[in-house]
Amino acid sequence: MLFRWCYYCASLFTHELIMLHQKALYLQEMGITHWQVRKPALFAQGTGFPLLDLSECKLLFICTEGEFEHPLTVAILKAFNIKKSHVCCCSLEQFENQQGNLPDIIWSTLGKIKPISGHHLLTSPPIATLIHQPKAKKQLWEEFCAL
Repeated sequence: MLFRWCYYCASLFTHELIMLHQKALYLQEMGITHWQVRKPALFAQGTGFPLLDLSECKLLFICTEGEFEHPLTVAILKAFNIKKSHVCCCSLEQFENQQGNLPDIIWSTLGKIKPISGHHLLTSPPIATLIHQPKAKKQLWEEFCAL
C-alpha cells in the first residue's frame, strides 16, 4: 500500500514538472524569457527593511540599535530643541535603500556617507566612543551649531 502511494506521488510530481517545463517552453517561444535578477547586490541582505515614513522627520539618525536611547543622544537632541518624535532612526542599510525625500539634517554615527545635495550631513563616532572623545564632541557640536 505504501509503495503504491509513493509511486502515485512520484508520478504526480513528475507530471507537474513536465507541465511546468512545457509552459516555460511555450513562453520562451513567445519571446518571454525567465525572470533574472540583474543587480543581485540589491537583494542580498536587508531587503526585508520597510521604507521609513519621513514626513514628520526633521533629523534622520543613522545609528546602531540602542544609540537613540543613549543619554548623550537625548542630551544632544535636547540642547538643539529637537523632539524625539521628530527624529527617525535607521541602520546604514535602511538608509541606503531609502527612497523619496530625506530630511534636511542627517546624522550618522556609522561613518561617513556620500554627500547629498540640499542636505546637511553630520558625522560622529559611535555614541559609546563619543562619550570619551572631547574633540569629537566639540566637532559634532560645531557641526550642529553651523546649521
